[in-house]
Amino acid sequence: MSETDSFIQEVTEEVRKDRMFRLWKKYGAYAVAGVVAVVAVTAGLNWMKHRAIQQARDTGGAFLNSDIASVEDQRVLIAGVEGPAAMIARLRLAAATALAGDLPAAAALYRAVAGEPGLDPAYADLARLQAVRLGLAAMDPAVAIAELDPLVVAGAPYRVLALELRAVVRLNAGDVEGAHADFAAIIGDPEATRESSQRALALLVSSGGEPPAGGQ
Repeated sequence: MSETDSFIQEVTEEVRKDRMFRLWKKYGAYAVAGVVAVVAVTAGLNWMKHRAIQQARDTGGAFLNSDIASVEDQRVLIAGVEGPAAMIARLRLAAATALAGDLPAAAALYRAVAGEPGLDPAYADLARLQAVRLGLAAMDPAVAIAELDPLVVAGAPYRVLALELRAVVRLNAGDVEGAHADFAAIIGDPEATRESSQRALALLVSSGGEPPAGGQ
């Protein structure tokens, strides 16, 4: 390589370095900020994931350490959890209140849960069903049936249990035909458990009904 060529190469290299230096000086801060942002987001996501796992562990531990039959334990639990866990804790409080023998208060607690706006049907329907079941002694049969009607529609999560309760209410109110229709619906429902079907069949027959064709 001649001295001229060597000189040109050195100058070119210096120009390239100077251009890179000027570009870095102009945009380097943004590049660093971008790297910092990526690291911060990644660290934040990892922290949130760890926090979520820890919260889930803490919440699970709180449920395991509370006595399902203790009203006081459930009140403490409600104060210490949030989100869907708080709704489950409220259902547990209602259950504990029922176990303690205060059925009107338990029914009221279930009704309060059922009235929450935007509540998942799995929670809402269970709360409504329990409210009717526990408050049945003080309810007019027509009111109880009206409250159970929305719970027996196709696809409802507790359809079979609601049908069974409605059948019993109808039977006690003297609506034998309506009760038999509900018992038959349970027997023919593919979602019904074997125990539910057998219980419905026994109640149907014992109340003077005929087993449905092809029934158990």
